[in-house]
Amino acid sequence: MPKPDTAAALAAVDAHFDEFVEELQQLCRIRSRRQEPEQMEATAEFIAGSVRRWGGEAEIIPWEQSYPYVLAEVPGEGDKALLHFTHYDVEVEPAGDDADWISPPYAAEIHDGRLYARGVADDKGVVMSRIHAAAAWKLAGLTPPVTNRIIFEGKKWLHSPGLGSFVEAHADRLASDAALWENSWLDGEDRLLLKLAEKGVLYLRLTAQTLPRDLTSQNTALLPAATARLAAALAQLQRPDGTVTIPGFADDARPPTDEERALLEKVAFDGDFLRKRAQVDRFTGDLDDQGAAVAIRTVPTLTVAGFAGGDMRDDVTLGIPSTASAKLEIRLVPGQDPDRVLGCIRDHLAATGFGDLRIEVMATSRPNLTDHRDPFVALVADAARRVYGTEPVIEPYTQWIGNQGVIADRPIVGVGVSRADSGVDGPNENIRLDDYRAGIKHVIEVMAALAVAE
Repeated sequence: MPKPDTAAALAAVDAHFDEFVEELQQLCRIRSRRQEPEQMEATAEFIAGSVRRWGGEAEIIPWEQSYPYVLAEVPGEGDKALLHFTHYDVEVEPAGDDADWISPPYAAEIHDGRLYARGVADDKGVVMSRIHAAAAWKLAGLTPPVTNRIIFEGKKWLHSPGLGSFVEAHADRLASDAALWENSWLDGEDRLLLKLAEKGVLYLRLTAQTLPRDLTSQNTALLPAATARLAAALAQLQRPDGTVTIPGFADDARPPTDEERALLEKVAFDGDFLRKRAQVDRFTGDLDDQGAAVAIRTVPTLTVAGFAGGDMRDDVTLGIPSTASAKLEIRLVPGQDPDRVLGCIRDHLAATGFGDLRIEVMATSRPNLTDHRDPFVALVADAARRVYGTEPVIEPYTQWIGNQGVIADRPIVGVGVSRADSGVDGPNENIRLDDYRAGIKHVIEVMAALAVAE
């Protein structure tokens, strides 16, 4: 099969670009917040309608522990299939103050060539770019050269607890030769980042209980406080600088190869920006920017994300806390097994005299890594060169957590339509319209190249 000629599809993007942007604006005007179920359902309906409008098939599927999934397919020629993963919920992280926006966050206004809207960079721009890439072939009077299958996910919780069971139940409809993930952008040098990995997460709640109920603190000399016990237990898990002290914690972490380290050295890392944002003069361990760029992606971490116990009213209170709890966020790097790490934590707490603490697993996902030498990575990179005219940056490890592991039986590359300065999940989140156009064209080129890949 000769490589499909992309000229007509690329021309269709330019001819219909205003229409594509208008549709993206319409999607961005829906408040796809996890706190608003009706808006989440309206978003799923809009996305399914868009797929159908452009000649594809879409089904809205209610699912456990999630807002409805939209499962879409745009049939193509040949026997190759490309899977796209996207999500339509917004406000993944604390989103800041609406008053700081130059226009209302759900107005989806265009200013100076940028579309401003909450969620446009993460992830509605990517959502519509995949639909519009498939649409461009049909607008050009052609059939896409590969079958495009798309998961549109609406998370109720950040860790996507329903995704694994959804993928397992619909495995036949998600079969593909490769996948494009939603998570990436262009750096300050107009280079597209090809993200090949995600960290996993093990999120725990530890609870200490020392008394049946809170009692007066006049008995402190005689009775144990849960807050003191929990604080002592946490001190067994890490040093004050954050270094994890759990035996075996990182034993199965996959160290980066020399080639991967060389690739990471090409990834831009603005240490001054982060130090200024955090109002610190130095990074932990006195790492320079190059060392920090590697550490943030390859070192498994443990964060005490919250601590609660006792009476915190704005008053003088007299009591011995009977219970205390802490949330732990553990970011896992490729190679690590969350079940094995959990076992290390249980064993260490027991060995240090804190085996009575209750451990609740709140969330878990497995880390994943696609080999940078995989032919699909080279294919996506070559397509990026044609569209952007710059050399893409291959990022073999990332600092992000996610659920790539559920589709890890195929190569996965993250590409997107935003930039490092897009303000993801903050005030004035935006994408450049030129980047949206290029992102659509990049996916078109990937489709054409995959169709003839061996």
